[in-house]
Amino acid sequence: MLLGVVMSVPTYTLTTTIWKEPEGYVAKCSELGVRSTGDNPSDALANLKEVTQLYLENITLTAGLIPMKRLLQVSF
Repeated sequence: MLLGVVMSVPTYTLTTTIWKEPEGYVAKCSELGVRSTGDNPSDALANLKEVTQLYLENITLTAGLIPMKRLLQVSF
């Protein structure tokens, strides 16, 4: 156990593109290739943030790595 050690948390900024479709809005993270939808741009972005977090957690769990949410902060 490490006591008194402060780890800096890397921050990554990801690109988001939001566009209108007949059924609603689509938000896509270009770097990860994940996308989500919503009734308006704000909902689409909020849903994309959730999908991105789940995607990153899944990648780290399947790769046997420390969960990413402890290692980085992601902003759009």
